[in-house]
Amino acid sequence: MVFDPPRRRRRAWRWAVPVLLVTVALIALSASGAGGDARAEIEYLNEISAQVEEIALGGESLRSVATRLSTIDRPELEVVIEDLRSNLAEAMEFADQDPPSVELFAVRSLYRLALRAWDSGSGNFGEGILAAADNPGDAAPVDTIANSIVSMRSGDRLFADLLIEIDRVDVRDPVTPFRDAALSPGEGTAVSLAVSYSLAARSATNGLALRPGLGVSQLNASPEWQLNPDELVIMPATEEATFSAVVSNTGNLVSVEEQLVLTFSGGAEPIEVTALVAPLEPGAQTTVAFEPIPVAPGGTYEVMVEISVADIDASFEDNIIQVTFRVNTE
Repeated sequence: MVFDPPRRRRRAWRWAVPVLLVTVALIALSASGAGGDARAEIEYLNEISAQVEEIALGGESLRSVATRLSTIDRPELEVVIEDLRSNLAEAMEFADQDPPSVELFAVRSLYRLALRAWDSGSGNFGEGILAAADNPGDAAPVDTIANSIVSMRSGDRLFADLLIEIDRVDVRDPVTPFRDAALSPGEGTAVSLAVSYSLAARSATNGLALRPGLGVSQLNASPEWQLNPDELVIMPATEEATFSAVVSNTGNLVSVEEQLVLTFSGGAEPIEVTALVAPLEPGAQTTVAFEPIPVAPGGTYEVMVEISVADIDASFEDNIIQVTFRVNTE
């Protein structure tokens, strides 16, 4: 048995105390550094979570308009695509920055790949739908729409892999949990969906296509005619009548110059007169007046005004107005 004298024991403690203090200090420094990394990781993941929330809401809006392509207007689709791609662009700018720790590099890579696939897919989806509406005889938009669905589905899968990676890596969980996010609309093969969406985009009941929408919205007469109790159109006693038509452009494209035709019957011989309608901006209207036409008190006449559209039009049903009226005798 070796006996350690008290003096040697005291010398050993003199060495042990500094070593212990250094060890405690190193542990404290290590813990402080780890805490800083953890805060940065949580902030990084929280930012992604907030971005994904906005993107997921945009995906819901995209899927909603995809089910209503036969009835929606062009601005609604454009706003949905624009808002979604704006959020994606902001997220991609963030994803191009390095994460705060090496453990998050795989998360960043998957996030960036998902964002790029979503952005390409949503952009091409909007372009394909509008191209299908604007060019009814063109088959190319179907391919564009099908490829866009494939891209968005790829982004959905990459984001699902990202959620798995976040659960796997040894990092702190974000304060706000990640929600599921999916952009791809519809179920079934990409081609069958693309054909269906293309047909819906070309429906006559929506306002997707870029086309003017000229129509005769009103027909006026001077002297002013009235409805009598029997719902007959009556004009005050006169020997001539002047007619004017209000032409409106309810479409989403500037119209070209078109011809307005007035046909008058009931007199000795039918009368037909024409006038030109200048190009109209979407939502604009103009009043076109015709030369006076002779009438006789007591006579019954029919006047018809029709806008003659040479090319495309949003609807041909409102291109004509026809009125039968009687001129009072006194």
